[in-house]
Amino acid sequence: MVKQEVLDILQKVLIKLQDLPHASPLELGAFLVLILFVATFLLLIMLSCFHCCCCGKSKYQATRVQPV
Repeated sequence: MVKQEVLDILQKVLIKLQDLPHASPLELGAFLVLILFVATFLLLIMLSCFHCCCCGKSKYQATRVQPV
C-alpha cells in the first residue's frame, strides 16, 4: 500500500519535471525554491556528519571528572 503511494507520488513528480520547460514563471520559481531547500538540507546533513565523524576533537566530547 505504501509502496504504491510512493510510486504514485514519484510518477506525479516525473510528470511535473517533464512539463517544466512549459511551466509558468511562478512554477519555475517554486521549483527553484524547493530545490534550494533540499540542497541546503542535504549539505547541512553532510557537514554535520563530517564534523562529528571525521573531526572528533576532544573539546567536543564529554570530559570525565577525576575524583580527588
